[in-house]
Amino acid sequence: MDKFMPCLLKALEGFPCEIVFVADRCTDGTVAKVRKYEVSVIEKNWKRWANGYAESLQTGYLNSKGKYIGIVDADIIVPSTLFSSLMPILKDKVASVDARVITYPDTFWNRLIFAWEKTYEVAPLGRGHYGAARVILKKALDEIRGFRDMVSVDTDLDFRLAKRGYKSLTTSAVKVYHIRRLSLKIMVRGQIRMGRGRYMVGYSFIKTVGHAMFRVRPFLLGGWFMEWMRALGRGN
Repeated sequence: MDKFMPCLLKALEGFPCEIVFVADRCTDGTVAKVRKYEVSVIEKNWKRWANGYAESLQTGYLNSKGKYIGIVDADIIVPSTLFSSLMPILKDKVASVDARVITYPDTFWNRLIFAWEKTYEVAPLGRGHYGAARVILKKALDEIRGFRDMVSVDTDLDFRLAKRGYKSLTTSAVKVYHIRRLSLKIMVRGQIRMGRGRYMVGYSFIKTVGHAMFRVRPFLLGGWFMEWMRALGRGN
């Protein structure tokens, strides 16, 4: 938190804004740390949705006002130019723009993923949208009623914005660092969640197989099948 907040405040200098910090069932002292800064803290001590991250985003959205809504995860370190660079892109039909997220290469697993992320430069479809550091037009969010209870909440958001005629863009000109601490267990779990999310937003099995093979993400298929089995059990 002592890395995240100073960088975020620096990036917001000169902008009239309010920071809404959603603390989702935190028990590690995060709330006490964040209260040292001038922010509005929502202590989310409930879980009504299956996907806690999506519920936290919706909670923040419902308690926000203004023309723009910025989303920055607490494990993201942003440059001072984040908002000054992203906000001018929001014009015409562009309703959402996100920065390029890079894993900070300070451990073995982090360095491995940092190197793997460079393969996006030659991937046929490039890098997908990742909403850990993005700015969205609030009126566009209002039209689709914010976020839904989905695993791949970012992809679902972009799909629904597109149905309304809006565009979502990613810019490689703005880079932010993800300071998570990766492990094999975390990476496998992340692939499974991504596979579940791909099923929920409507990706076919064939497309998922292609992505899993080309991007070397074998556990995507496991996640896709898990969600498919859940859907069968619900009779969908």
